[in-house]
Amino acid sequence: MRLASLALAALIATAPVAMTPVAVSAQDASVPMRDRTERIGLSGRRGPSLFRPGFAVGEYTGWASLRDNEVRLPWQSRDFTPAELSIVIPGGEVTASCGGGQGHREILGITFDREPLSYDCDYAGAAPADAAMGLALARGSILRRLQQPQRAGFLMWNGVEYRTETRRLGGLPFGGGAVMGYVISRDGVEVGGVDLNGMRPTFYLPPQGSPDRDAVAVFALSLWAFRDPANR
Repeated sequence: MRLASLALAALIATAPVAMTPVAVSAQDASVPMRDRTERIGLSGRRGPSLFRPGFAVGEYTGWASLRDNEVRLPWQSRDFTPAELSIVIPGGEVTASCGGGQGHREILGITFDREPLSYDCDYAGAAPADAAMGLALARGSILRRLQQPQRAGFLMWNGVEYRTETRRLGGLPFGGGAVMGYVISRDGVEVGGVDLNGMRPTFYLPPQGSPDRDAVAVFALSLWAFRDPANR
C-alpha cells in the first residue's frame, strides 16, 4: 500500500485560480461550457491530519484521504483505490466513501486479460438520500481512445442524473496514456467538468445560484479523488 497524501498536499498547496463566467444560463447549450461556468483552481488548506490534507474549490472546502493498494503476483496484478472525502457545501457536510480499481493477468510481461475498471462512491451527511456515483470503462471513438483512456459515469443527486465522460478541457492534446479530464452534463447539456491535464486540477462549476452547482462540485471532486490506474 502506498499513501498518496503527501503528494496530494503538495499538489493542492498552490493559490487558486478563478474566473467569473459570462452571465448566461448554465443550461444554455448554444454557449460553450467553458464560457458559462466558473473556472476555479484547487487550493490547499489545513486538514484534520497529515494523511487527510484539506482543500478548497471556491466555497467548497473539505479534506481528502487517497490511497493506493497494489497486489502484484507473477501472473496477476490488481490496483485498488480507496478514497474518503469530506465536502462542505452550503447545506452542510457531505461525506463520501469511494473505492474501485482494475486488474490484469500477465504471462512473461505480456498482458492477456484486463478486468473492467470500476469506481463507486456512497454519500452521507448532507447529501440527498439518493446520492450515488459510479464510473467505468467506456469505448469512445478511436481518436478519443488515442488521446486518453475512456471512462464514463453518473451521479444521482436529488432525483437528477448527471453524466460524465473523459474529455480534454485544456493543456496538451494527448495525455500520454493518462486521463486528462472529465466533462459533466445534465439532460445532454454540459454543465461543468474538471481538468486534470496540468500541474494542478481546475474545476468548471455552474455559476453561483445555479441549482446544479452543488451536485457538479461534489461530482467533480469525487472524480478528482479517483487515483486512476492509468495515471500511476
